[in-house]
This record gives sequence, C-alpha cells and structure tokens, in this order.
Amino acid sequence: MRIVRYRYKNKIYWGIIRGGIIQTLKQSPFAPFALKVRGVIEPGKVTILAPVVPGKIVLAGLNYKDHARELKMKIPKEPVIFLKPPTAVIADKDDIIYPQGIRRLDYEAELAVVIKQKAKNIPEKAVAKHILGYTCLNDVTARDLQKKDG
Repeated sequence: MRIVRYRYKNKIYWGIIRGGIIQTLKQSPFAPFALKVRGVIEPGKVTILAPVVPGKIVLAGLNYKDHARELKMKIPKEPVIFLKPPTAVIADKDDIIYPQGIRRLDYEAELAVVIKQKAKNIPEKAVAKHILGYTCLNDVTARDLQKKDG
C-alpha cells in the first residue's frame, strides 16, 4: 500500500495511490483506520507533500562503514544519533535552499522509517506494529558546519 499526503486546492489530504490514481482517505493513517475512501483524484493535479509532519526527526550518523571511511572518520563504537528540525522537511520537487557561507552541501539518499505512534522500550518482536511505513529521505548536510560541531 502506498500512502500519500498531498495538497489539492489549498487543502491537505491523505490518500492511497492505486492504479495511477489517488484514493482520498476519510481520516489520517496515524489513527486506527480501515480503508474508507471518500473520492479519487489524478496525481498530476496535486502537490505531493512529505508523508509526515514530524514532531522530531531522529537520524543515525556514520552507520555505514564506507561512508565513515569516505569522510575520513572513525567508525563509532555506539550509534551516533543526531536530530534535524521539522522545518527541514519539504515537499516533492521543492527547492533545497543552499545557505550562504556554506562551501560544501552534501546529499545522501536514506531510508526513513515512519513511526505511527509513540513508543518506548519496545520488545524487538513488537517493533513492526509501531511502523506505519517507509519512505525516501534526502539527508542534506553542510559538511563545513558538521566538522565544526565534531
């Protein structure tokens, strides 16, 4: 199932893409839901938005050995966790703003996990119940600022 969040005529909707059309959902996929569709629309008539409006974005850094070597950084003994602000999320085809004074802005294709509900200390067997889905994430990093941060 491909869940989509989109803007149509200045209103935001949730839907499911099937057979080249968007079936609009009656409620958010974050609430317990059954597939109740209220209408259909062609994807070309909408602006595809990010699949979430996150409260926070938690990322794991240097979690690929090749990437750590590429950056000439040691492979960490424990996960390196960092945050991005919710304002870093943009819609499909929106421009990435290149900040003034930055000399090196890198992009990285990542797999993002969309969590559907608050969770803490979940047993490994129960993790899947808390995942709404997966999406692509472009992790854009100002490398010159990252080096200063350490």
